[in-house]
Amino acid sequence: MRLTSSFAVFRVEPGEKGLAKARWFAREGRTAEAEREYRAALNAEPDLRAGWLELFELLRRGGRHDDALGLAARAAEHFGPDAAMPLAIKGAALAELGRTREAIAALEAAIERDGNLALAWHELGYAAFKAGEHARALLVLDRAFALEPHTDTLMLRGRILREAGQFDAAEVAFEGAQQSAEHDIPRRDAEQEIAATRRGAALGRKKPKDFSERERIFAELGAVLLEAEAAEPARGRASEADRLGACIGAFVQLVDALGWRPAVCAGVLPEDAPLAAELARLIAAQSVPLAALDPEDLPLIVTVYNGGAAEWSKQVARLDRWRSGYAFALAQEPGVTETADVIGTLHCPGGALTARGHLARALPLAGAAPPVGDEITALARSALARWRTRQSAVPTR
Repeated sequence: MRLTSSFAVFRVEPGEKGLAKARWFAREGRTAEAEREYRAALNAEPDLRAGWLELFELLRRGGRHDDALGLAARAAEHFGPDAAMPLAIKGAALAELGRTREAIAALEAAIERDGNLALAWHELGYAAFKAGEHARALLVLDRAFALEPHTDTLMLRGRILREAGQFDAAEVAFEGAQQSAEHDIPRRDAEQEIAATRRGAALGRKKPKDFSERERIFAELGAVLLEAEAAEPARGRASEADRLGACIGAFVQLVDALGWRPAVCAGVLPEDAPLAAELARLIAAQSVPLAALDPEDLPLIVTVYNGGAAEWSKQVARLDRWRSGYAFALAQEPGVTETADVIGTLHCPGGALTARGHLARALPLAGAAPPVGDEITALARSALARWRTRQSAVPTR
C-alpha cells in the first residue's frame, strides 16, 4: 500500500524532516541512495513510523521481499511484540513471498492489536486475494477504506473485481481511484487500469484466467503478440533465428493486413539499424535516423529487444505526443510496461544479447513465415489496440 510519501508531492508531518532526503532520492528513482538515507534516518530516529513504512515499500517495489521481511523483524525488535505495524508489514512481505497462510495469520494478529490500523486491513485484503479468497478480500478492503480512504485500496478492489470477470464494477473502482488521486503517479496508474479493464471486457466477457497469452498481453498492454505460448512445441524444434525470422515475417504481413503505410522506419538504438533497414525494404519505406523522423511520415520505430530502457520510452512517448506512427519490438522483456504496439516474442532466452546475436541469420528467413493467424489480426484491428490510441488526432510536432 503506497503512502502519500511515495508520490512526488509530500505532506511534511512534524518530526518527519529527517526523511526529506530519502524521499527525494526515492522520487528520483535513485533507490540505492534512498535506502541508504532511510536507514540512516531510522538509526538516528528509530521511532519514525513513516520511515519504516516507506523503506518497506521501497524494498517491496524493488522485489526485495526477503529484505522487506528482515526489515519487519527489525521493526518488531524496536517497537515490541505487541505493536501492530511491524506485524502488518511482516504479513505484507510474507504475502509477496507466496506464504499467504502465514501472511494472513500475521495480519490478523496485527488487527487484534490495533483494529483501526487501515494498513493491516488493506494488506489482509491483498493476502486474501492472493489466497483466492476474493469475497473475503472485498469485505476486508471495505473496512480498510472506511478507516482510511486510499487510492491503492480502490485500485486493489478494482483488480480483484476484474479477476472475477466483473469488468463494469472494476472500472467503477478504478474510476474512483482516478478521481480521488491527488498526485500524478496514482492518477496515471488508475488510467492505465481503466484502459486494461476495458480491453479485457472487450474479449468476449471471459474471465482473465481464461485468456490466451495473446489476449492477456492485449488486455494488460494493448499490444499485439505474434509468437505465443501455443507455439511452445514449435519453439522447441526451431532455432532462435528461425523463430525471430518468423516474427519479422509475421509483422510484415500484419503491416499489410492493417493498411499501415509508414513512409520511414528507424531503429531506436544503433544495434537496431539492420532490423530497421530490412523492415524498411520489406514494407517499401525509407530507412532514416531517429533525428529525421517527422509525424507526417507516420514513422515506424523498431528495436530488436525492448528491455524498457530510457531511449525506447522516450521515442514511444514522442509518437504518442505526435499522435502518429507505430512501434515494433522483435522481442520484449516480460513485465515491461513501455510496450511496443506489436511484439514479436516474449520468449527470448538470453535477452538482448541473444536476440541481437541471431538477428543476421533471422533477417533472410522472414519470407518463410507462415500466414498470420486470425487471433492476431482480430486483436490488432480492435479499436482498443495500443496503436489506435495514436490515430485519434491530427499529428502535431
